[in-house]
Amino acid sequence: MGESTGLTQAEAARRLADTGPDEVAARKPVRLHKLVLAQLTDPLIMVLLGAVVLTLAIGDHPDAIVIGPVVLVNTTVGVAQEIRADNAVAALTAPHARVRRDGAVRDVPAASLGAGLAARALDLPWQRVLFLALLAAQLGVVLGLAPDS
Repeated sequence: MGESTGLTQAEAARRLADTGPDEVAARKPVRLHKLVLAQLTDPLIMVLLGAVVLTLAIGDHPDAIVIGPVVLVNTTVGVAQEIRADNAVAALTAPHARVRRDGAVRDVPAASLGAGLAARALDLPWQRVLFLALLAAQLGVVLGLAPDS
């Protein structure tokens, strides 16, 4: 494979036959009430909710008025971050990829790249490439695939 020509059509077809298509199973979107519930079952938030109940029970309303909005803001921000993260993952599983075949840049279905084959990002600003690399590294840590330090 030459750097300027990319894979030949025949080599790409052979690799696809060897490794199979690179497809990601589509996930069902998580419902909003489940995202909110997940935020509210966080241990720290549960402690804060308990503090709100206790402060109301003893009649310390000003403290409850301060703690309540903190829980509300934290839950709102957490849900918004979850939704943005889901949207980012959906965008990364694009149906098309830009590849170089026989010296020409072509748009092909992403599944036709073959599992395990690396594709170099073409025409992407370096910030996006860096973001994707960092995301892959974080995913490796989450999945326990990162090397021990």
